[in-house]
Amino acid sequence: MKRLLLILILTLCFQSWSVADDITDFQIEGVSIGDSLLDIATVNQINKAKSKKQLKNSNFYKFDLERLKDLEIYDWVTVTTKKGDNSYTVINIGAAIDYTELNECKKIKKDVQDGVEKIFTAIDKEETTFASSQDETGKSIIYGVQYYTKPYPFNEAIVVNCYHMTKESNIKRSVILSVNSEEFAEYLVSLNN
Repeated sequence: MKRLLLILILTLCFQSWSVADDITDFQIEGVSIGDSLLDIATVNQINKAKSKKQLKNSNFYKFDLERLKDLEIYDWVTVTTKKGDNSYTVINIGAAIDYTELNECKKIKKDVQDGVEKIFTAIDKEETTFASSQDETGKSIIYGVQYYTKPYPFNEAIVVNCYHMTKESNIKRSVILSVNSEEFAEYLVSLNN
């Protein structure tokens, strides 16, 4: 029942937005790339919301949005800022919907993709399927699609990934919608080089 309600809310939210032509126009739980976390919380509250899972060897901090405001659609949301940025400007947003079965994942992923495509015009779209590096067995699979917002060589993108992790990996299964600024996307690309 929760999933049916979630899909209905997602559909209504996506239908109410106008077509976005810039990544900063795309909102998740009321937050966009380029927004300041100071618009929704104090410095003290922001620091208390720092995520336990930080990016290794990076110049970024992740924060748990659900510790700063009530979430309406997603099960959890992280926002990323640059270390030393006293404005706490958002450069990445990752929003997740947890699931149990693969068919549920693919349905949620398709619904999110349909919503993204209704409100955002991408320069290029790339669909991928690959083994997750988080699971050493190679049995956990990621089903993804990337919507590039600028022409190559830019990597700024909206990404929808279904993380179908094995039960043995002990990693939560989630569909994750990510909005990545160019700066953050470059960091992600550097991890694979």
